[in-house]
Amino acid sequence: MPKRATALRENRSPERPPEEDGTRERLKSAAIRLFSIHGIDGVSVRNIVTDAGAKNGASLHYYFRTKDDLIRELVVDAAKRSDRARNVRLDLLEAQGGPRSVRDVLRLIIEVETVDTSDPDQTGPLPIGFGHMRFVVAMQFNHRKMFLDAIGDRWNKSYLRCIKHLRRLMAHVPAAILNQRLVFMSLFLNASLAAREAAFESDPTGGKLWGREEALENLIGTIARGLEAD
Repeated sequence: MPKRATALRENRSPERPPEEDGTRERLKSAAIRLFSIHGIDGVSVRNIVTDAGAKNGASLHYYFRTKDDLIRELVVDAAKRSDRARNVRLDLLEAQGGPRSVRDVLRLIIEVETVDTSDPDQTGPLPIGFGHMRFVVAMQFNHRKMFLDAIGDRWNKSYLRCIKHLRRLMAHVPAAILNQRLVFMSLFLNASLAAREAAFESDPTGGKLWGREEALENLIGTIARGLEAD
């Protein structure tokens, strides 16, 4: 019997590679892990397919068409997870009359990406927190145009809400100075969280720096003092 007829009789698409369910998500998990470790340009389609344990070598092209299309989807996934989680936390803080301090805002941003295990998006196979900070940093630094094109202005509303609160809480700082400090904050914060993620992946305890109970609070304090400096 022809393959197309067999496929139709079995109620499946004749073009679909003969792979088990879950291949698409395994490809995405493998890709973000490999990109986080080796960088975007250091990972090939074959690397991703092999790491995902996909039986069909053309599976990535079937599910995503190209490596760049897969990368764009991963960028959107990461932005959506963070945006949704920050909005939830912001809604709660604002309902309670906050945030009342710079540290409140920074703690929200940092905890969403690290220790907020009550969030339903944190229950997947990502290594620590959302597990995408090294990927995000690699995209922001080395593939910024693709990163910005993928996100557009759709998935940053919660971050802009955070920035609005920081501006309110630091209204005494001249606007030009504050703008610079907010850019530095973003760069330092993302790089720090990427380093933390890498530390936990190489050592489940987090090592001497990130494994310490006060590490995140010290990170919050360091950034807050930089923002609020006279």
